Amino acid sequence: MAHHLLAGIPDELTRFTQLPNERGHNAAWDFRRSKEGRFFVSVCGEGDDPVSSLLCEYVPETGEVREILDVAKAWIVDPAQMPPSKIHTSIDFLPDGKLIMATHNTAPAPNHPRWLYEQHYEHVWEGYAGSIVMIVDPDTNDVRVLGTPVPRESIYGGILGDDPRYYYFLGFMRGHFYRLDLLTNEVKDYGKISEFASCRLIKDARGRIYGGAYTGELWRFDPETERIEDLKISFQSEYGTRYRRMMIFALNTPRNTLLFISNIDGDVIEIDPETLEVTRHGFVHLRPRQPQAKYLTHTIGGVAADDNFVLYYALESHHDAELMRLVRWDILNGGEPENLGLISPGGKQAYYICEMEFDNRGLLHMVEVCGEYSPYILTVDTKRLQPPGEDAPLALIKPQQLPNMHMVENRAYDMHIEANVIRTFPLHQFVPWKHTPFVHLVKGSDGLVYGVTGSESVCIVQLDFTCIAPLRFDELYAGGAAVSCLDGEDDEILVLTSDLRLLRVNLLSMTISSSLVLGDERYSRIQGKLRKDKLLLSDAEGQLFVFGLNDSKTERLANVKLQEAYGHVAIVDKDELLLSGWADEILSYRISEKRATPLGVRAASIKGRAFRATMTTSARLDDGTYVFGTYDGVLFTMSSDRSCTVGYGRLYATGELRGLIRISGDRVAGIYGGERDAGHVILYSRNAGLQDLGRPRVVKETRSLEHIDSEWASIHEISCLLYEAEGDRLYVASGEQFGCLIRYGEFTV
Repeated sequence: MAHHLLAGIPDELTRFTQLPNERGHNAAWDFRRSKEGRFFVSVCGEGDDPVSSLLCEYVPETGEVREILDVAKAWIVDPAQMPPSKIHTSIDFLPDGKLIMATHNTAPAPNHPRWLYEQHYEHVWEGYAGSIVMIVDPDTNDVRVLGTPVPRESIYGGILGDDPRYYYFLGFMRGHFYRLDLLTNEVKDYGKISEFASCRLIKDARGRIYGGAYTGELWRFDPETERIEDLKISFQSEYGTRYRRMMIFALNTPRNTLLFISNIDGDVIEIDPETLEVTRHGFVHLRPRQPQAKYLTHTIGGVAADDNFVLYYALESHHDAELMRLVRWDILNGGEPENLGLISPGGKQAYYICEMEFDNRGLLHMVEVCGEYSPYILTVDTKRLQPPGEDAPLALIKPQQLPNMHMVENRAYDMHIEANVIRTFPLHQFVPWKHTPFVHLVKGSDGLVYGVTGSESVCIVQLDFTCIAPLRFDELYAGGAAVSCLDGEDDEILVLTSDLRLLRVNLLSMTISSSLVLGDERYSRIQGKLRKDKLLLSDAEGQLFVFGLNDSKTERLANVKLQEAYGHVAIVDKDELLLSGWADEILSYRISEKRATPLGVRAASIKGRAFRATMTTSARLDDGTYVFGTYDGVLFTMSSDRSCTVGYGRLYATGELRGLIRISGDRVAGIYGGERDAGHVILYSRNAGLQDLGRPRVVKETRSLEHIDSEWASIHEISCLLYEAEGDRLYVASGEQFGCLIRYGEFTV
């Protein structure tokens, strides 16, 4: 089919409606039609101006715009913090006609040079406090603010369940899926379903909720079982694109299937929700492929279906003008995409069309954002609109390139771990997500790396520094998950399971050589090895035990107990242990004497928070110096003669230090942060002190990472580290479902 690619939509078939922009608003990221035919639009800020979002009603018959809500007036916004600048793909309708929605942030704090949300995630005073959920009565303009369901997180999309008691939503930064109980205000976290930045949710006829990961995997949630199912169905790319592959639009079809469309390539997948049969309809580009570009900014913008389920959508064009065109596609009847003209009413070029809806008269209403004239709504009479012929007038086009607010150009804003070689190992793409949380990493004598994984069972994965898919993967034990591991002798790992067994796993054969039942004690951690045949275990109450590997006998240590169950024990030798006493005390415990003695030095702590100075990890340097980390995130050293300690502070006001490992005789690496923190890898050496290596984050909206040959990744909860001296390689593993691992070669500080 020939296409007149430079023709515009005739102005006489359109109506232009300016949305409020006099206060700095330049976008609109939610546009919904109620079953009564009322239209609601969020007016947002994206970019440089620290504005708060508005909610308006749009009257399609007249083009009237009525402000219902100014978030800055409904909620106290601290003038130094990042504002709730958006209501983003989260509006839904309660049975009583009220609207439920959540705020989102992509605008800077007043004193910030640009949008720096993730860089200020931990910053109490200038960061984003967290999104709020609101219920709005569009008839009275009354607003009920429910509060912040997830502190610091920005809500990127939401949907009301078939049971209207529950509102489900997605977190932008952590990529988690949540449920808010509207009766009790209880929030439930169902875990990670995306690297980050996934926004669209849709329900099937049975009320099951579907979403997509940033890198293109589709998943669904069943409210009856409260389980997430990774469908192992993914979007494809005709260009090998790795940028923005998430499901950006979705529709329910007349034949009880669901239609999913990816963001950048515009891959269209139809899925039967009962059989999971997949029909691939191809890409949204005009035929032959237009444009032929290896890198696209946004490709498809907005999608709506008319009464005959003919799709209408905006398509990115390439005329050095940041301009979109309108396309229609009779997709279910075997048609092909048809060009309907460039969207440039009176020369007001459409930078991006975020949403579109038909009204009950069959007129199409499209919302334009982030351009020179944004935001606006363009109404189009699609019944009279036909593909432009060769003699159709040209659209008014003004060449322009607008800045990409998401691209981080300055390395001063980079958060990622830097290395000469960076390779993501996306385990979640190859095995069920429940098998992907990493618990332990170890290198085998065969030169390969092995990981113990799984949230419900014990699995083992084999990999090397370069592979994308697992070299080998097996589920070894289904009775329980691994809760603690320890490297054993001769390519063996000792695994403590949630059902209280001790598994001895042979790496090279990837088999269980023995399984020991541990009895009635609620063991929670293998603290270490006292001798070749003796382990030191701790339980949920903080009691310590010596366990015999050969005879399975257990001896409870007398006159000693961990102050906190998460406390760490440093094993000096087969007789002496170092552990935290009350507050910042450090104890030396002699097994043979059954006696604990306080040392003359104390753990480093924050004044007034010595009660959080419990030691959570340790490593020992070649000169005998101990390096300790505490639950309060403070790193300190203790001299080999135990005469003094030196404190090196902490990275942030929250988050513990965990998992210290030796990098060399005088260097150690470790993990900052717990389940709710954005994890960092830290490095300590005597010469350089405490250093932040950065976050395990392969996000190519960072100029220095844009062209690396690696999958995307964003790990928040780091579970474990592994270091290989050959190649100066560091492995950083995720402890969450949707788990992955990132490998760094020749990493830099």
